[in-house]
Amino acid sequence: MRENPMSIELERLSENNLGALLEAAVADADPSEVMPPVAGEPGWTAQRKQAFLEFHRGRALRAEGPVELAYVITVDGRAVGAARLEFQGDSFEAGVWIGRSHRGRGVGRAVAGKLRIAAAAAGARRIVAVTTGDNTAARRLLPTATPVGEDGTVRAAFDLE
Repeated sequence: MRENPMSIELERLSENNLGALLEAAVADADPSEVMPPVAGEPGWTAQRKQAFLEFHRGRALRAEGPVELAYVITVDGRAVGAARLEFQGDSFEAGVWIGRSHRGRGVGRAVAGKLRIAAAAAGARRIVAVTTGDNTAARRLLPTATPVGEDGTVRAAFDLE
């Protein structure tokens, strides 16, 4: 018997699903993988959880206009990660994190395709992606990536035209 394929979707980030995104991050990711650094004890402290919420509210949910489009990645209706498209002129910089238990299952590849569609629909002509040199899963999705830079990053650009 063949298993049903996973239903992988991008839901626009809102106050209604921000809590589910935080729950997914706490359950299945390290804070350093999903948000800027916060001083203090390691792990998901109350301070770090609040900083996670404030980070998203200050970027994608800003009343005065977002600096990025952010999405909750869902698999079979459950939040498992986030994706973003940050405005940069006529292009977007893409970013993605996926919870550990969903990595290596094709979620990243599906999300990359959905981000290309979302960026084109928003009028972008190009997507730029940056990752670390040791992120082999992300690098497999970036076939036109430039070599690792001095800072350990890999950069790729995709034209949408």
